[in-house]
Amino acid sequence: MERWIGGVACLWLMASVAEAGQVSIGFEGPEEGPAPIEMPEDGYRVVTRDMMISSARKSGNGSDGPNEIESAMNTRGAVAILREAPFTFVSLDWQTETGAPQVVVEGYLGSVLVARDRFVARGTYDTFTTHPAEALQGQVIDRLILYPQRDNRGMGALDRVILEDAAPLPETS
Repeated sequence: MERWIGGVACLWLMASVAEAGQVSIGFEGPEEGPAPIEMPEDGYRVVTRDMMISSARKSGNGSDGPNEIESAMNTRGAVAILREAPFTFVSLDWQTETGAPQVVVEGYLGSVLVARDRFVARGTYDTFTTHPAEALQGQVIDRLILYPQRDNRGMGALDRVILEDAAPLPETS
């Protein structure tokens, strides 16, 4: 009987983990042009500053949908991805347009910076490279901020950002 209960508990745990799954934020909703200041996507709130939406025919290969997102030229654009429930950053697809552009990714829990990653796109034009989380791997956050570079030193575009549910944080008293 104990073995049966242990087996059922194990199956329940595996099913719970499988339900968590990953979410791909692909900036699919808006049309080409200036990115909306705020847009919902897959249960997350995406907030932008000085960002542009590019279609696959202008930028990238559309591997996660028809659009990519990039900073407006010569600005420090930003994309914030927020959610009330905790999540983790898994990876992003970053594409070289010119030079060796970088994207800085910061993960926050509340107002605390948990970790920062920096990815540099090096490759041929129109080729997205998947960059897995490094310092942010497995870190529980509720806000992810991305700063993609687009200036005279290099231009790049984000095709998608992969996120995953995190276990709920224990309540404090």
